[in-house]
Amino acid sequence: MEAIRISATAMLLGHSLSFAGIIFLSIGELAKLAVYVVVFSIFVRALLSWFGSGLRHPMTKLLGSFTEPILRLARRIIPATGGIDLSPLIVFIVMMLVLKLLVQPLLDFGRSLL
Repeated sequence: MEAIRISATAMLLGHSLSFAGIIFLSIGELAKLAVYVVVFSIFVRALLSWFGSGLRHPMTKLLGSFTEPILRLARRIIPATGGIDLSPLIVFIVMMLVLKLLVQPLLDFGRSLL
């Protein structure tokens, strides 16, 4: 679907279609979406952790099952100090680095091929 959207946009803008460019742009856009979903999920989970009554809600359990493996990796690197869990901050920083160092060059390369 992403490839079709990119193809239609490129055609409307008058660009010639390049299969490789469309593939690289599609992969980059999907990777960007995945990073944003992870960041948003961790942000919502951090906000919900301030409210003790929502810990049994099914949405909280879903967010926990989605984000816990990622946060567990960050906790191995930097354990909680003084009762403060810095793993969401570490994951945010890593995700922003992934966006800037991996996803953005992929998108730029895909745009250059169009």
